[in-house]
Amino acid sequence: MEIKCPSCNKANSDAAQCIRCGCELEGLIAITLAARRETAIGAECLKEGKPAQALNHAARSWMLKKSPEAAKLGFLAGVGEKKFEEALIWRERARIILPS
Repeated sequence: MEIKCPSCNKANSDAAQCIRCGCELEGLIAITLAARRETAIGAECLKEGKPAQALNHAARSWMLKKSPEAAKLGFLAGVGEKKFEEALIWRERARIILPS
């Protein structure tokens, strides 16, 4: 997993401290892992036909880290819940993060 240092913007691979400036990265790593876990749980909920739960996990993941995976999950869960306006919001979030 690659984490960019918030201080110097250096990309770091699995380091507890930035290799350039020494900034602590453990907190960012923990947040990223928690966001990924929420997205994975949400994906499982979606596979099990539980779009409302998937939508909740997408929102929790998004609050931790604004990622394309969370936005995509939110979009699919919104469609599954027939909350089309909410699905469009998630689509826009994905579009902003992943410019065309």
